[in-house]
This record gives sequence, C-alpha cells and structure tokens, in this order.
Amino acid sequence: MSKLKRRLWAGFLALSLALTLGGGALAGAGGSPITLADALAQALEHNMGYALFLWEQDLAQRREALQKHPKVAAEVKPAGFEDGQLQGPQGSLTITVPLGRHMTLSGKMGVAVDSQGVDLRPTGTLSLEYGLFALPKEEGASLSPEEQRRREVSRLVLQVLDLLIELRQAIDSRDYAQAVLAHLEAKLAAAEQTPNYDDFELRTKLREQTAALGAAQERVDQLQLQLQTVLGTAEPAFYEPLIAAGVQEVDYALAELQEEVFAASAELRSARQQLERARTELELERKSKGWDLKVSGALQAGEDLDLSVGLSASKTLYPYRIILDELELAAAKAEHNLEAVEAALLGELRSSLQAIAAAEERIRLRAELVAAAEEDLELRQRQYAAGLVTELQVEEAVLAVQKAHLDYFHSELDYARTVAELWNLCGRDLTKAVFDLVS
Repeated sequence: MSKLKRRLWAGFLALSLALTLGGGALAGAGGSPITLADALAQALEHNMGYALFLWEQDLAQRREALQKHPKVAAEVKPAGFEDGQLQGPQGSLTITVPLGRHMTLSGKMGVAVDSQGVDLRPTGTLSLEYGLFALPKEEGASLSPEEQRRREVSRLVLQVLDLLIELRQAIDSRDYAQAVLAHLEAKLAAAEQTPNYDDFELRTKLREQTAALGAAQERVDQLQLQLQTVLGTAEPAFYEPLIAAGVQEVDYALAELQEEVFAASAELRSARQQLERARTELELERKSKGWDLKVSGALQAGEDLDLSVGLSASKTLYPYRIILDELELAAAKAEHNLEAVEAALLGELRSSLQAIAAAEERIRLRAELVAAAEEDLELRQRQYAAGLVTELQVEEAVLAVQKAHLDYFHSELDYARTVAELWNLCGRDLTKAVFDLVS
C-alpha cells in the first residue's frame, strides 16, 4: 500500500473515531477540551454580566425587605433665629411604622436646648385614610427574584450552549476545508506530472478553497473570542468543545406546552393584570357615578389627646359619559392586548415545534446521505482494487463520507439547540434539562 493510501485511511479512521466519541474534530488541533458542564460552571462563576445581575438581585431583595421595616428619620438644627430671638440647638427623631395600606403609626421625640435646660417633646400619631371607591393596590407583574434568577441562568445556559455548538461546527468545517485543500493540492501535484494537462480549473479551485479556509479560520477565531468573553476567561485560550447530541423520542403535545408557555410568560401575566385592573376601574366608576368617598381620621397623643374623624366626597365636574367611554376604551384595548400577547406566544410555540420537526427531518435525510456516501466509498474501494480508479478518486469518496458524517453530526447539534430554545420558552430549568439533550 502506498504512502498516500496509508495517510488517506489513517485520516478517515481518525475522523470516524472522533465522530463516534462525539468530539467532532480531532483533539490534535492543540485546543483545550471543554464540556458543556465545565463551560457552564466557569460561566456561572466568572461571567461579569451574571455577577452584576446577582449583585443587583441582592440589592433588590434587601430594598424590598426594608419596605416592611419602620422608617427612622433624624433632624438636627444647631441654631437659628425665631421671632427675632436666637434659638438653641434643636432636634427630633421620627419613627414611622406602616400598619397596612390605609393606616400609619408614627412617633416623634423632639429635643430642644435653651438656657433653662433640655426640653423633651414626645408625640405620637395614628392616622387612617380609606377610599371607599379606591382601586386596589396595583401589584407589579414583574417576576419574583427567584424567577428572575432562574431565567437569567437559563439565558446564560442557552448562550453557552449556542457558542459551544457554533464553535464545534466552525472547527469541524475549518478542518474539513483544510482536508479539501490538501486534496486539491495533491490533485494539482499529480496534474503537473501529466504532460500538457490543463490545470487552470484546478488552480482556480485551489485559490477559492484557500480563501474559504481563511474565512473558516476567521470564523473560528471570532467564536473563540466570544466564548472567552462569556466564560470570563482572563487569559487567551483555544477551546475544543466536546459536545454531542441525539434525537429524543418525545411527543410534543401542543396543548400541554401551551399551558407551560402561558404560565411562564411575564408579558402575558402583565397583560392579564392590566385587563383585570381596567375592568375593575370601569366597574368602580359605574358604581360610584364619579364620586370619590374617603374616610380619614387621626389620633394624636402629646400633651393632650386629640381625635379627629371625617368623611369627604369629591367629584370631578367632567361629562360622566366621556369618562365611562374612556374607561370602556381602556378595557377594550387591554383585552385586545391580551389576545395579541396570547397569539404571539402561541405563534412562537408553533414556530418552535415546526423548527423541531424540520430538524428531525434533516437528521433523517442526512442519515440516508451518510449511508449513500458509505456505499459510494465501498464502490470506489472495489474499483480501486480492480485498478479502475486512482487513489485521488478514492480520496474524494472519503471526503464525501467525512462531509456526510459532519453534516449529520451538526444537524443533531442543531436539533438539541432548537429543543433547548423550546424548553426555555416553556420556562423550564435549563441547568438540568439541557443535559437530557447534550452530552
């Protein structure tokens, strides 16, 4: 067996072994192997965007906790003039405790220093203000801190997964382009040994393949930089993603997935709350006929005990029918917005399911292409053994098998990415679900 043939079959066997192990290109490229689990651990630990998000979440939780605590305010007046007389130092300490939506308890301790000594002035106030036709307190549709953190982690998981898949495919495409370039160089070298052979077409293909290899290498370099940024790598590194995927036997039921998507959507939650509030405001306006009734009271304790209670009614002198029309319009717009949000989410879900079905079909077709390419290679082997074809023609068949295997392997990765995007749309925890798709 010639040196060319030995090199040819060694390369083919090495590529087949790499594809079997799910590693894509060979590790001999000098890169640092990295799995999805390693990449996620490094990103969660060193990614600057995620670190800032956690910091912001911690501050938001502490700020929310402070809303339920008493508020303390201090005021100090070192000196001043009042009625033409110099006043001594004065100060006060006020504590306000919210007792609910309508009641507030506050206490104040005033201190004044003059020539006669220290004067203490403690006071306390319990105040009430209740609107009989007031709208209920608007609850924000924003996600809880736990939900926001889970979504941010899922976003980072998708970003890391996408980069690893893109980089794996780019490295494989670059290595294949290098193999094609080497094959064209071998064909050109053989053509130069043939007298009067027109090698213009070969040289053109060689130049085009050289440019294609340069573009493929540039794509790999760009993705390496992006992955380093996401992982928070301080030093330059060249990563070799070790990643593989397979098709899951899952029945994607539209009705069940629709419930998950609707439940996970913060936008839909907000639209529902806006509609409910618009309807409530319209109903209150119809009941009150535009009147705003308030009950207010205060109990103040100081030198004397003072109690005050009052009932007030107010109404804006504005055409009542116009106000109702405006509120009915707001309710109709809120209902339309809710329908639009639901339709958009349902369309996104159907699009995702269609993409998964298309990815599964591509895998099936490319599996057939792999089988056909391997049959062609076996035919070339028999022809070569009979002396009917050259070694270069056999090498072309080997390259075709390599390309078919890479396309099949890449289509599996694309399928895993599409399913991961669906699970993210459903609000599932990707830190666990993604490893059911990718190994």
